[in-house]
Amino acid sequence: MMSQTSLQAALELSRIQGCTDFRAELAQLDLPTLFVHGDADASVPPELTSRKAAALIPNARLVVYEGAPHGLYFTHKERLNRDIAAFARGENEAV
Repeated sequence: MMSQTSLQAALELSRIQGCTDFRAELAQLDLPTLFVHGDADASVPPELTSRKAAALIPNARLVVYEGAPHGLYFTHKERLNRDIAAFARGENEAV
């Protein structure tokens, strides 16, 4: 979808994502939250994003896939589907 949008929309999205501070909102979430991130994500490193976000949310769980890129929903789709299903069933330890 991103490759089909206008350059203006892509630039505006990038600007908004880079300067909007959601820390207060994340800290107020009160439901179990699952973050799944690849440690080989070159465009959105987990150290700068999901690790910090997960630390702000009570009951958040972060699962990092070794060697997985940004598009892990393509490269690791079977594992991702299993992990999401297990999390949805409340099997947090199985993820």
